[in-house]
Amino acid sequence: MTLYISKSSVRGLHENHLRLNDPTCSVTSNGSHIIASVSLNSCGTTLEETENDLIFRNEITSFEHPHDIITREHQIEIPFTCKFSRKSRLSASFEAHKSAYLSTDVGFGNFTYLFEFYDSSAFTTVIDPKTYPIKLKLKDMIYMGIKVRSSLSNIRLFVESCRATPHDNPNDPIYYDIITNGCTKDKTTKVYSGSLKEFRFGLQAFSFIGNYDQVYISCTVLLCGAGDNKTRCAQGCTDSYNRRKRSMISDTQRHFISQGPLRLAGNSSGCPGFSLNRVIAVALLWPLLWLLEL
Repeated sequence: MTLYISKSSVRGLHENHLRLNDPTCSVTSNGSHIIASVSLNSCGTTLEETENDLIFRNEITSFEHPHDIITREHQIEIPFTCKFSRKSRLSASFEAHKSAYLSTDVGFGNFTYLFEFYDSSAFTTVIDPKTYPIKLKLKDMIYMGIKVRSSLSNIRLFVESCRATPHDNPNDPIYYDIITNGCTKDKTTKVYSGSLKEFRFGLQAFSFIGNYDQVYISCTVLLCGAGDNKTRCAQGCTDSYNRRKRSMISDTQRHFISQGPLRLAGNSSGCPGFSLNRVIAVALLWPLLWLLEL
């Protein structure tokens, strides 16, 4: 696929600040046009298969710094596609809202973790799971609460790490750290007061740079005996925490929990002089000419 964009339609942008779905793939230019040229299986090109068509998609996005993973500012986003007619069918599904996490650990018995999104910093109303994926705009506040249900009263919940990914996969190679070793890493993150059995926090909504419109949040949590200053919970935020062999009485195993997705609204930049019609016309014209040559 090759896309030609008139430089007059994106004034003020330089090809060095544009990239494709794969951040390692850049665009080129000539005297009059910015050019993006990719094969159908490179540079993060994705395939959508409908009943009648195969649709290959990629996207040009703007960035300020080459190593940025997320953004809270509006970007230029120029999607382009190449469509092939093909009688086929693809079905896909996903489970949106995650249910409670049931666990058992020595010295702690049975307990349940709950991870929910809330509608405000009051943390009184859980967002209805039927409304998932939750729709947000850039810089909207996201309010999250993690709590544990247990028959034990002398325990404490500790959230050791949280990260965001664009897919429902905590091991996704694309991720953004929110909390690491008990320390907040995102500058907009705020921790709210709560009981020993809950953790409340919030941060401004962001999107992953590239052709991603969803965000999943995953966290690593554990329980400790309340009042024991030798536990991981008592250490709190520390970049130098020594992961010694845990106490079989005072600490549980680390447990992984996740929730999502959050869906970010479109973030078209609305740059002066930007003509979407001209971009669409060029993006559709080239695949048509290419097919005629086959």
